[in-house]
Formats: sequence, structure tokens, C-alpha cells
Amino acid sequence: MWKTRWLLYWAALVLTTATTQANAACSPLPGAAEQLWSKPSLRWLLVGELHGSNEAPTAVADLVCDAVARGRNVTVALERPTSEQAELNGILTAKDLIESEQKLLELPGWRVDGQGRPDGRSSGAMLQLLIALRELHKKDADISVAAFDAPYTGSGPGARDEALGNALLALGKSQPTKLIVVLTGNLHAMQAPMYGYDLAAMYLPAEQRISLEVTDRGGESWSDSTTGGCGLHKNSVGDKGVTNSRGVFLDPALAPYGKVDGILSLGAPLTASSPAAGEPSSLLECRIKYLAPHRP
Repeated sequence: MWKTRWLLYWAALVLTTATTQANAACSPLPGAAEQLWSKPSLRWLLVGELHGSNEAPTAVADLVCDAVARGRNVTVALERPTSEQAELNGILTAKDLIESEQKLLELPGWRVDGQGRPDGRSSGAMLQLLIALRELHKKDADISVAAFDAPYTGSGPGARDEALGNALLALGKSQPTKLIVVLTGNLHAMQAPMYGYDLAAMYLPAEQRISLEVTDRGGESWSDSTTGGCGLHKNSVGDKGVTNSRGVFLDPALAPYGKVDGILSLGAPLTASSPAAGEPSSLLECRIKYLAPHRP
């Protein structure tokens, strides 16, 4: 009997160890070590995504895991309202993860009852990114997360980008030894004016920032559309001209849109990530409520 119990205990221990190791493992993006982490001047790495996919947040988790493994001290900046900071911290540090998730998903920006904005920034993949950071935080307590979608009072079309840029600048100044990995909409990561105003990345010192545009091989995202409401849409930022493999490529000419330093190629099609709190009951109503207060 004792032999059977010991074998069961040993099997359970092996399975637990293997699972823990698998969860802790990351998939480094080719090119990141040579083109990103080797640059001591790099303070802000901006990753410009198309909101609402599984692949972009997963790639950011891999970037952070790799940077930490190579000795970088990282804060992950998310395009979430600064009012959510306590709840974001809770996902990383609270003992009860389920309770922390519930608190986060009850916030207006994550709810799908008409109060939130389910535009892809509150997707299930974003929540999984936070949980991945929690696992990294268990091994490196210096890892942190910061919301940088700061309140703004200006009414001009560039007011929000100015607030985003200044929030990132202030975050870097408050954490002078940290690498700030920024996951944001691809427009905010661009380095030349669009639609007549400066974008968030332009408020950061040029010599200390790198902007990457996320590219893919087609696919779908859970996003918003002026005709189809909130929901599943064929939506992508395809590679420009050639099909790139998964990795980081510091070549501005590879970017399909705008001015950036290069691309983070997913090397795969996008798959849609629906809101972490569940699907809205009415997708068209969701779109109408989303449009009223939203600014790009």
C-alpha cells in the first residue's frame, strides 16, 4: 500500500513540477536580444498592436519574460485607465487571484453591461497577460504593471495622445532604472504626426525609445466596426510586401503604416480574443454606446 501511495505522490510531484516549469517558460522573439536588450539607452519599448487579438498580448508576455531573463528590470505599461492601478497591482500581488480578477472585471472599463468600452483593451488575452506577469512576479518582485491612460481635459483631437505621452514620460522619470515595455494601440506608438497632431510616442526622448508595429498574416480580432458593431471582425495589419517570420525586425521600411523603428512580426494569423468579462448582450448597442465617448 505504501508503495502505491509513494508512486502516486511521486507522479503528482513530477506533474506539478513540469506544469510549473512550462508556465514559467517563455518563447523569446528572435532578434529581441540583439536589437533590443543589448541597447543600454533603451528606456521605453512601445509595441503598437491592433486591439483584440490573442497573439499580441502573448508576444508582449514573451518579450517581458525574455528581458527579465537577460537581466532587465521591467515595468509593463498598459493602455488602461490610471484609476485601475490598484486592481492591476492586485492581479500581480494579491494572494487570492480569483478575488483579484473579480475586482478588476467589475470595473467600468472591463464590464460589458453598457458601461465599459469593449474595444479589445479589456480582452481575455489582456487578462492572461496580467496573469503571466503575476507568474513572473513570483520570481522577480521588481516586475510591475502600470496603467497610463491618464485623464485629460483638452478637447482637441490630440489631447488624449498628449496625456498618454506625458504619463509614459512621468512613469519613466519615476522609475529611472526600469525598462518600460508599453502595449498600446498602433497609432499611439507612431513617431510622426497623424491626423494633424503629435502621438504619444513623440513625447518620449527619441534616443531612449523604440517603437514596433505589430504585423500579422491576416486573421480576426474582437473589436469594433462602424457597420458591424462590437464583435468578431476580419481585421489585421499584414506584413508589407514580404512575409516575415516571428520576431523583431528593426527596419522602418517593413512597417505597413506610419513611422516606427521596425516591426514585431507575429508570423501567424490573428485570432480574436473576446472581452474577459464575457460577450455583451447586444453587439450593435455596444457599438453605439462605445462610439459616443470614444476618441482614437
